[in-house]
Order: sequence, then structure tokens, then C-alpha cells
Amino acid sequence: MAKIEKMKLENVIEVDRISAILRHEPDLLSMFKLILIVANKRLNEEKACLIAYDDSDDDNEVLPDLSDHESDEEDDIISPSS
Repeated sequence: MAKIEKMKLENVIEVDRISAILRHEPDLLSMFKLILIVANKRLNEEKACLIAYDDSDDDNEVLPDLSDHESDEEDDIISPSS
């Protein structure tokens, strides 16, 4: 499965600085925020595609039984009385 990248503090600080500079230019600040939203969505889509691709490799993987405890057998299920 694809690893989730850690956020870099440098990037957060840089975005904050740019936002502070653009605070006096509402149109530019709005455009900057829209660019961040689009970029974030695309990065998330790429990660989702990578994760889906990684998961498809696991289709042939044999999964172990979740439990082999006696109480999990169907014969032990109590049925409601009629």
C-alpha cells in the first residue's frame, strides 16, 4: 500500500506567508486559495490511484481465517424458539 507522506512544516509556513502577503489583494488571495484546493484534490486523486493500484496486486493474496474458535461455528448458534 502507498505510504502517506508527512506534511512538511516548510510548506505550511510558505503557504501562510504567501497568504499573508496576498491578504491586501482579495482577488489574488482568492485565486491562490483556489489553486491550493485544485492542487490538493489532484494530489489526493493521484494517491488514491496509487493505493488502488497497490491493492490490485493483493487480489491473489490468500487471507487467513479470522478465527478458529469453537464458538464461531454455525452449529453453536442459538435459534429463537417458535
